[in-house]
Amino acid sequence: METQKQQPSRFGKWVKNSITARMLMVGILTMILLIPLSFIKSLIHERMDRQEEVVNEINQKWGKEVLLYGPILKVPYRVHHIKEILNETTKKTKKESYTSTEYAYFFPNTLDITSTINPEEKQRGIYKTAVYKSNIDVTGSFTKPDFSEQDIKDEDILWDKSKLVVKTSNLKGVNSLVEITFNKNKYALHSKYQQDNTSYLDDLQLHKLESKSIKEADLPIENDVPFNLNININGSKQIRFIPVGKETNVHIQSDWKTANFLGEYLPQNSDKISTNGFNAKWKVLDINRPFSQESFNGLPDLKAYAFGVNFMIPVDEYQKSERSAKYGVFSDWINVLNLLFNTNHE
Repeated sequence: METQKQQPSRFGKWVKNSITARMLMVGILTMILLIPLSFIKSLIHERMDRQEEVVNEINQKWGKEVLLYGPILKVPYRVHHIKEILNETTKKTKKESYTSTEYAYFFPNTLDITSTINPEEKQRGIYKTAVYKSNIDVTGSFTKPDFSEQDIKDEDILWDKSKLVVKTSNLKGVNSLVEITFNKNKYALHSKYQQDNTSYLDDLQLHKLESKSIKEADLPIENDVPFNLNININGSKQIRFIPVGKETNVHIQSDWKTANFLGEYLPQNSDKISTNGFNAKWKVLDINRPFSQESFNGLPDLKAYAFGVNFMIPVDEYQKSERSAKYGVFSDWINVLNLLFNTNHE
């Protein structure tokens, strides 16, 4: 008995011969395959958010990013004003003079920063982040402040009320008293509340440390004055410095092997990375940056010119999984297209 060949249905013929039908089927199958992928991506994002929460909590308790700005010499001076006062009875005006106190800020002539960083991984459950202990040694010198361009007379400069200022992003991580040796004497730096309203890097607030008035014999009035500041501080994520010296030299070394150099300036030594970690050196001159050695309009926000090192942890499992989920969409498309368009060869 002869077996009859089964004839394909009209729908089967249409799907087999119509490009439109095949594209429609590709769309339907892709949408179906995207459903499990969306659940996977949602789970990945949930875990990534949780990881960020845990990392922020660890960093908050250990000590946040370290950014150091200073030291800066703060010198007050008198400004003379004249105002007119109207006499309501006689309708005549008379002039009266009065004075106000303004502040000038002067950056160091030389600034040398040497820092040894000892990073480690902190882990909570399945989440981990990089934290570190650092020893920062800051040396340099100040030259005599120049008031001539502002037409400020010597008798209006209040040398006896001059102070030293340092700004940093991390006070919680400081492990020892902060003292600066200025010329022949030591001056303790005390925290002074200051609201940081700058728009750049809004999540990074700089805290102000200020000394008491400097003795006139220690001030750079006649000769250059050296200074030395040592800070032991715990931090996380990264460490950066602002090149406020007329010549700024920074040297950072560590045994961390996955460091990433960031900021406006990169290390100048070609042998900065080795199998034992990194040993990076920077040199920044005043001509390399767009700000001067003094400011008569308040202490400027210079966070945008910071540079340093980010202590990266290599790509974690969640980033790998997210990439796989993204590539999975394209893989599904390719598989569906191969399945449909290869039917002509069957």
